[in-house]
Amino acid sequence: MANPAWDESYGWRVGAMTLLEALLLIGTGSLWFVALMMMDRPLLAGLNLAVAAFGASQLVLLLRGRLRLATILAVHLVPLAIAASCLFDNPPLGVPKATVLYFLPMAAGCYFAFQRDEHYLRIVLPASYLVAFVAFSLLPLAISDPALLIPPEAAPVAAWVNTLSALVALVFIFVPMHADPTDRRSLEYDLRRAIAGGEFHLYYQPQVDRGGRVLGAEALLRWRHPRRGEVPPDQFIPLAEETGQIVPIGDWVLRAACAQLAKWNTQPQTAHLTLSVNISVAQFLQPDFVRDVMNIVMWSGCDVSQLKMELTESMLTANAPDMGARMQALCDIGLAWALDDLGTGYSSLQSLSRFPFAQIKLDQSFVRGLPADESSLRIVEAMISLADTLSLMSVAEGVETEEQFRCLVEAGCQVFQGYLFGRPMDIDRFDALITSAPDAPAGSADGGDASPER
Repeated sequence: MANPAWDESYGWRVGAMTLLEALLLIGTGSLWFVALMMMDRPLLAGLNLAVAAFGASQLVLLLRGRLRLATILAVHLVPLAIAASCLFDNPPLGVPKATVLYFLPMAAGCYFAFQRDEHYLRIVLPASYLVAFVAFSLLPLAISDPALLIPPEAAPVAAWVNTLSALVALVFIFVPMHADPTDRRSLEYDLRRAIAGGEFHLYYQPQVDRGGRVLGAEALLRWRHPRRGEVPPDQFIPLAEETGQIVPIGDWVLRAACAQLAKWNTQPQTAHLTLSVNISVAQFLQPDFVRDVMNIVMWSGCDVSQLKMELTESMLTANAPDMGARMQALCDIGLAWALDDLGTGYSSLQSLSRFPFAQIKLDQSFVRGLPADESSLRIVEAMISLADTLSLMSVAEGVETEEQFRCLVEAGCQVFQGYLFGRPMDIDRFDALITSAPDAPAGSADGGDASPER
């Protein structure tokens, strides 16, 4: 099972490193097994055969998609094999100990593989390998029985083989793993330039009523990189949040959305449209957030009553004593708040009633199972009933089939969003959708794709 902290790119690099390690264990263990059997050292040969067998077991785990288990077993069992081998590495005078060098690639590999994990895997284990390296290098920790040691005439060759193998192991670790931070730094640099370079764009996904008429849209950020092409949001949004770039990016999104809403306000066919914008927790917690939003709305000239800001449910636990006051200050100028992804966080009925929300959005994970999944159906009905009790508008995300749509209508849902009514689209396609069939269901103009993509 992969670590949830590993994104696809990083997980691929860890997998490549672990695969190369497994192949190296199989190769070196097998060669030493044959060589030591020829030297009549069955105990040492058996130890290396066990190393090769462990490498083979790692390979099997990787082929079965058990990357997490393979790496955890490696960082705990391989060092034990290295320590045991070091006890038999007692070369004659003038020949250096080389087996101890394997602790260095183990320390580097453990750090890289678990640099997004807890301290034990990321710091304690690599540090213990370095301590073992120093201890076996400087202290007389070795067996002295000649019958258990490599013959003196073979010791120089063994030292060269182990030194080169340890060096190869280091290369196997640094080459794939170094690419990750390098690519990350490059992407971060590009992200900082994206706003000035005009690389960000807004896409719009229609929101419709029970009759399929378009009521508005959700603004979704897209990054069209000149060299990388379309960068998926799940790649650059987490990076923007980690680096703090989400704040200027969020400001740009709000400015662009308000400017587009102002344009819609001037045209009879689009004057009724609302526009929803996602707000990040970092953006919301900025000291001047309320003032900045008011300034953006004022300078854009849009009708603020048709602007909705979406907060995720998990944000209700943010450490913001004045969270309700900030939201109310913007409600006072006519702006509306929506609670996104209801059912995936930890909000309570008290939290919902404490904050001035006008709308709740049912997460697509519950909509996806409709109408067959009884559990999802009961949850959806309960959330819609909750919205009715609190006088909130209910919006269902991820509606992809007519069956889901009918089920949600019967449950009392009021607004719908998903591929059944339209994919996220650029402004030209969205305007064409509105102007071509303003009174018809949106899906009839867009083709109503039921693809599971998001």
